[in-house]
Amino acid sequence: MSVEKVAVGDHQIAVWPEDQKFGLLNAPNMGLTDFADCVQYHPQLISTILELEHDPRYSDSIFKGGCGQKVREPGQWGRPDALLVELRALAFAAKALGTSSLFVDEAWANIYRTGDYCAPHSHLRAVASLIYLVDPGDPVPDDPLGGRLCFGDPRIPFCCDFEPGRMTRMLMPELRPGSLLIFPAEYIHGVNPYGGTRPRITMSWNITLQALPGKPSDGWKA
Repeated sequence: MSVEKVAVGDHQIAVWPEDQKFGLLNAPNMGLTDFADCVQYHPQLISTILELEHDPRYSDSIFKGGCGQKVREPGQWGRPDALLVELRALAFAAKALGTSSLFVDEAWANIYRTGDYCAPHSHLRAVASLIYLVDPGDPVPDDPLGGRLCFGDPRIPFCCDFEPGRMTRMLMPELRPGSLLIFPAEYIHGVNPYGGTRPRITMSWNITLQALPGKPSDGWKA
């Protein structure tokens, strides 16, 4: 039986609000939706993520350029705020992919602090990936592209504005707190170095159409 609402504090929050809309971006199979009600659960979600980064069961630091501090497996945290967002990610994936037969292959939160960045990469095994912006952190006036999510892939026509198949510019979706982005997992993407002082926090999911053994990070952390 599907979950329609999640209780977070004093709020009963619908997993997919009746008036929730989503749109396509200027790239094949990439979509975006914004949850306007995020103010009801983001304070608790931020507190949860910053707390659990100190829990060795979930905390994971890879390398400089590895997307900051990771907090793995939000579906196992036992926190309603994290459950709500994961259910929203799965609901969006089901709508975008046209199937409810979905599996979370990997999921994690990223905490970026000053100087953290994410080197260009794609995601193994998954058919789709989702990124949710919890807190964009501090704006840096002389570095407006700092901390921005960037796609640089020759399979995205927007990135190849002069010649097909030759990437000459980045696609940088406009994200705000509560934005949930879905994209093909094979697209090359990264995050510019973040120069603010307040933590920049995101959550991510890799989605498969069938349960797979092991984890992509077994033997190689990406």
